Amino acid sequence: MLAKWGKSIKLRHKLFISYLAVTLIPLSILGVYSYQQSKEVQLKQANVVLQDNLGKIDDSLSYKLQRFDAAIELISYNPNFSHIFNEEYKSYYTMYLDLKEIVDPLINTTTSLNSDIQRIVIYTENNVTERFNSIMPISAVEHAYWYKEAMETIDTRWYIEDGKVFGVRRIFGDINYDKKNLVYVELVPEFLRDSLNLPDLPEAASVIADSHGKVVYASEPASGRMGDAAALVERRLQGAADDHPEYLWLHRELRASNWSLSLMVPDDALTISPWKILRATLIIEGLCIVVLLLVGWIFSRVFVRRIQRLNHKMKLVEEGTLTISLKVHGGDEIGELESRFGKMLASINQLIEESYKSKIVQREAELKALQAQINPHFLYNSLSVINWKAIDAGAEEISRVAGILSTFYRTTLNQGNDLILIKDELLNTKSYLEMQLIMHDYNFDVEYEVDDALLEQRMIKLVLQPIVENAIEHGIDQKREGRGMLRIRGCTGENGETLVFTVEDNGPGMPAGVAEDVLVKQSRGYGLRNVHQRIQVQYGSQYGVDVASEPGRWTRVSVTIPVPEA
Repeated sequence: MLAKWGKSIKLRHKLFISYLAVTLIPLSILGVYSYQQSKEVQLKQANVVLQDNLGKIDDSLSYKLQRFDAAIELISYNPNFSHIFNEEYKSYYTMYLDLKEIVDPLINTTTSLNSDIQRIVIYTENNVTERFNSIMPISAVEHAYWYKEAMETIDTRWYIEDGKVFGVRRIFGDINYDKKNLVYVELVPEFLRDSLNLPDLPEAASVIADSHGKVVYASEPASGRMGDAAALVERRLQGAADDHPEYLWLHRELRASNWSLSLMVPDDALTISPWKILRATLIIEGLCIVVLLLVGWIFSRVFVRRIQRLNHKMKLVEEGTLTISLKVHGGDEIGELESRFGKMLASINQLIEESYKSKIVQREAELKALQAQINPHFLYNSLSVINWKAIDAGAEEISRVAGILSTFYRTTLNQGNDLILIKDELLNTKSYLEMQLIMHDYNFDVEYEVDDALLEQRMIKLVLQPIVENAIEHGIDQKREGRGMLRIRGCTGENGETLVFTVEDNGPGMPAGVAEDVLVKQSRGYGLRNVHQRIQVQYGSQYGVDVASEPGRWTRVSVTIPVPEA
């Protein structure tokens, strides 16, 4: 019955009852516990509180150091940094670009995102220009006491010297690199003071020691009653007898560094009258109950209202309304749900729109393909008849021309398939070029440099021929002096995952703005945009055509497609 009742009541009432129970139960237990305890329990509790404070300091300090470790690791394992600080530069301009576009942005971003980092310095053995406060020669720190230890480990090592808190880590690279490089991250001077501050325990002294038991930092208590807390801690770490039993000493190793943390507090600073505890507890309990119940009631209403609003929006989408306005009202889990729901709705609308556009493009492409196949079939059959008639009549030149054209249209048709062997695509291009050479009375030369390993691969058809046609019309035919030259190359890309074809002519080149516009505008006389779009539709937006030109000297058109899957 209780479970059934719990399922039937409103979520707002469930939350309020939960807040009431969570508030009253622990506060009641705390009141009884406080009333019954003695001075001995106070000391034990104080020890627990100190342990908790020590743990919180450890957690806070470790969290900050881990965050700094992550920033240092981002630099030390960065492949671009590994390249910059391990491979010697032969060009100052290249070095300038790398430092400006890679090193400086990462260092500046890291320091701006971490307010406790005062500066980041890269100590390097490479021939990189020294930059004050960011890039220094490794020789500047080779005699530091921490240098050898930092170079022999793969982790970040933290040190304190002359009031400076800094971490050091090697920059890792390829096994072939033998340069010595270090990342040096120095924190702001007040970092340890703020991290070790215990406002609730003004009589406590916080002491940090290194892995050898040597004290490297100590905060003095407000009253200065303990004298030299650093000396007391150092003697205890070295195993000396406890000559100050009136002090409570806590010690632990810090997780995220090679340091240990100690707290020293006088006993009398931790004990107060039990009646004061009781009176203060009762007052605090009463105020907490009132405030928490009020906050719980308000929070439950606000919490449920946001869920109801989101539920209403979902109901509208369920009914088919996809153009609703959704505003995120917070950064909590409900806000994340609102944000993800909004993104999901935007993605649905985008997918619907893309699907609609894709179908239109597909229909248009199918129509153009059907139209393009009518004339080539007729011409191919007609050329075959002309070829045989020319052979019968003994007209070898006419027969040769008809045969070239017949080969061109046969490879163009490719039995209606969109994909073609690269060797057939080259045959198609060579047939077209042979006709152009005949028409131009062989007044230009053609060179082929195509890797034989590519010939049995497949690609979409009619990619090279339009580019060659464009090169002849706007390059070779426009050349006024000298003999024309057309070079066709094909090879595997540097990463081994792409095929790259280039068509280069020694014509007059393109005007400055034309080379940038031929792939994005429907310019009359340039067939490159169509080839570029077909490649991106077939293979994806990361592939396509690239145009480069030097006015008065040459034009080069490059085609990049992926290596077909086996």
